[in-house]
Amino acid sequence: MFRRKTARIKTENGIAELKAIAIGGVQQWISIRGEDKRMPVLLFLHGGPGTSQMALIGDYQEELEKHFIVVNWDQRGAGLSYTKQVTKESMTIKQFLNDTIELTNYLRKEFQQEKIYIVGHSWGTILGLLAINEHPELYHHYFGVSQVLSMSKVEELSYRLILEKARKHNHRKAIIQLTEMGKPPWTSLKYNRIHQKYLEIFKSGISRDGILLKTFVKKMFKSSEYTFLDMIRFIKGQYFSNKNLMDEVRSLDLSEIIRIVKVPITLMVGRHDLTTPAEPTKIWFDLLQAKDKEWVWFEHSAHSPLFEENQKFIDLVLAKAGSQ
Repeated sequence: MFRRKTARIKTENGIAELKAIAIGGVQQWISIRGEDKRMPVLLFLHGGPGTSQMALIGDYQEELEKHFIVVNWDQRGAGLSYTKQVTKESMTIKQFLNDTIELTNYLRKEFQQEKIYIVGHSWGTILGLLAINEHPELYHHYFGVSQVLSMSKVEELSYRLILEKARKHNHRKAIIQLTEMGKPPWTSLKYNRIHQKYLEIFKSGISRDGILLKTFVKKMFKSSEYTFLDMIRFIKGQYFSNKNLMDEVRSLDLSEIIRIVKVPITLMVGRHDLTTPAEPTKIWFDLLQAKDKEWVWFEHSAHSPLFEENQKFIDLVLAKAGSQ
């Protein structure tokens, strides 16, 4: 609880590191774990903005560590990378994209690999898609989990669909609260919390079972990667990241600027996800020009298929990596 560390990996060629490196002119933290450091690199781009997963993903990636060097990164302003070094002026999509490419090149050099694999979740899918669009030569395969193309469009659609659910279930309190606050974007965090509350109540939010968020909190408390003070840092980083990045994120629509991808792409979508409803993404995906693309439904998931149906996620990543 008082000193950051990552658990040892006891194989001859294993690697287990938790460290800060300079990315984009500021110190940012990464964890690097794998049973054999000669294996390909798999980089995770967490959601949010600001929702680091480094302290909670350990149990979910153990099998991947047998086949990859698994890298988790607390993006600037998030988790361990929330520091006074990070200015609000630096919280731009362009800077985050530059950070992603810089980290990619660091990992390529560190492990002497021409290309790496990349996984984006939610907000991380915006970064992932931009990265493969700008530098396709750096990546073997892109895995987009709960892909976002236009945050403003999915937020508005999410609101409309959850209000429809409330009416279908005759949930009077939900109907009143959702109607009174109106459609997004909202100026008050209170409205975001109300919206999120009903996503969870109607089993369409972070997870279908509604308990994944509590599981994450428990895992964070038990994590060796985060101290108690780091948990406070995590909360501050979420607020900082959302406050200083979300307006620009809402103004972006990747469906208008990316219609061709040169990297194999697999999208993994929770059937019950109303946080980022799939309809607009599926329309874009069906028209997308790509040498190799696949859309995979996760039938028992909402917004977090990589955690909710973890084994299916792992099997799919291994199958795609094995076919490269």
